[in-house]
Amino acid sequence: MKAFATLTVAGISGIVLLKLLATIILPLLGTVLGLMAMTFKFAMIVAVGFFIYSMLRKRREEANA
Repeated sequence: MKAFATLTVAGISGIVLLKLLATIILPLLGTVLGLMAMTFKFAMIVAVGFFIYSMLRKRREEANA
C-alpha cells in the first residue's frame, strides 16, 4: 500500500508541475513567436520601401544625365 501512495503522490505532483509549466511556457512561446512575426513584417515593409526608393532614384539619375 505504501508503494501505491508513493506512486500516486508522484503522479499528482507530475501533473501539477506540468500544468504550471504549461501555464508559464506557452504564453512566453506565443509572445516570442509574435515578436518574431512583427520583426519579419517590419523588415519586409522596409525592404519594399527601399526597393521602391532605389527604383525611383535610378530613374532620376537617368533623367538628369
